[in-house]
Amino acid sequence: MSIAAVTLRSAGAADEPALKCLWCGAWQATYPAFDYEARWPGQWRHWQALEAEIFVASREDADDATIIGMLVLAPQEDDALVLEQIALPPAEQGSGVAHLLMLFAKQKTRSVLRLTVNAFNERAIRFYEREAFERCGNGVNPGSGLPTFDYEWRR
Repeated sequence: MSIAAVTLRSAGAADEPALKCLWCGAWQATYPAFDYEARWPGQWRHWQALEAEIFVASREDADDATIIGMLVLAPQEDDALVLEQIALPPAEQGSGVAHLLMLFAKQKTRSVLRLTVNAFNERAIRFYEREAFERCGNGVNPGSGLPTFDYEWRR
């Protein structure tokens, strides 16, 4: 899938360093209270254990393709998908790349797309609600102990 100069593709093992940089930078800008560099190895292993699919959005330039977004989707037993992560560097937020990644996630979903968002992350909550997700519960982030909201989008 490609729109303007943005291409979506499956991530490969060689993408891990760039994904780490993107994920850590996005979270550091969103909530700087934690050491995301230290959290990365556990996060990466968690996605592998879930057998999640990781996709990247990249922008082609004259020299190479720069990764400007990531999407992590994990399957569930009920044919639903969990949006484990959608992350963009701060410079790309508001560019339309997150919307492109969300359209891709919705296309991959057979029935329900679920996600959990930190309750403090107002920008993400506004984005998910604009993308037609409906709040269906709340909980606590096991990594941080912070409150969360659960959302669903149904096909």
